[in-house]
Amino acid sequence: MLLNRIKDSVDVQLRDQQAGFRNDRLCTDQIAALRIIMEQSTEWNSSLYINFIDYGKAFDIVNRTTLRKLLRYCGVPENIVNILLNSYDGLN
Repeated sequence: MLLNRIKDSVDVQLRDQQAGFRNDRLCTDQIAALRIIMEQSTEWNSSLYINFIDYGKAFDIVNRTTLRKLLRYCGVPENIVNILLNSYDGLN
């Protein structure tokens, strides 16, 4: 329910290339795009570097003050911001 309420506010802030957690972006589409890039790199005889980052623990160190400012900047209603931040209470 919270995701649905903040989705529109946050969605306009994301680049078109952002695919994670978006309903209309399939994993297979991203794989196909990556394969095309790899094929073009080979065809053009150019170097290609690919990096995959695991963000699994990234949110353990989120600064809640910064998160509040960011959510408000993105237009997320204050009551939703409070619900989200209150869900972090007691977490390390």
